Amino acid sequence: PPLHTSPSLFLSIQKAMGFEGNGNSKPLKFLLYGRTGWIGGLLGKLCESQGIPYEYGSGRLENRSSLEADIAAVSPTHVFNAAGVTGRPNVDWCESHKVETIRTNVVGTLTLADVCREKGIVMINYATGCIFEYDKDHPEGSGIGFKEEDTPNFVGSYYSKTKRSEEHT
Repeated sequence: PPLHTSPSLFLSIQKAMGFEGNGNSKPLKFLLYGRTGWIGGLLGKLCESQGIPYEYGSGRLENRSSLEADIAAVSPTHVFNAAGVTGRPNVDWCESHKVETIRTNVVGTLTLADVCREKGIVMINYATGCIFEYDKDHPEGSGIGFKEEDTPNFVGSYYSKTKRSEEHT
C-alpha cells in the first residue's frame, strides 16, 4: 500500500501522542532513518512541510553505539525508522547476502527499538509493503488495500521474510 503523504499524517501522530494542545509537552523533534529510501525521503519532506524539526541519523542500524550517538546528538522526541537493506540492483541481492540482510532488517531494527526503549523515546517503524500479495480477500485491481492489522501473506523472497519477521516482533 502506498504511503499516505498528506500533512495530516504528522498531525494525527501529534494528536495521538498527546503533543497537540499540551502546554507542558516537549517540542517535537524527529530523528529519521532511511534518508535514501522512498519512505525515508518522504518523511523528511513531510517534516519540512509541517515545520517539524528533524534530522537524519548517520548511524547504521546494526551499530548500537552509533545509534546511541545519534540520539545523544539530536535529543529527539520520536524516532522514525524507514531504513533497511533492499539490495542492489533489487531485492534479489538479499537472496545471496542473507547475513547482511538479516543483520540490518531484523537485528538492526530490533537494536534501534531497544535503544529507543532504554531512552524512553517513541519509535515508529516503517517496514515495507513487500510482505503482502494479492489473494482472495484482496483481488488484484479491486482497490481493496491491506491494513496495518492484516497478517503478512507473502514470503516469496528472503527480503520479504526478513521484513515479515520484523513486523512480528
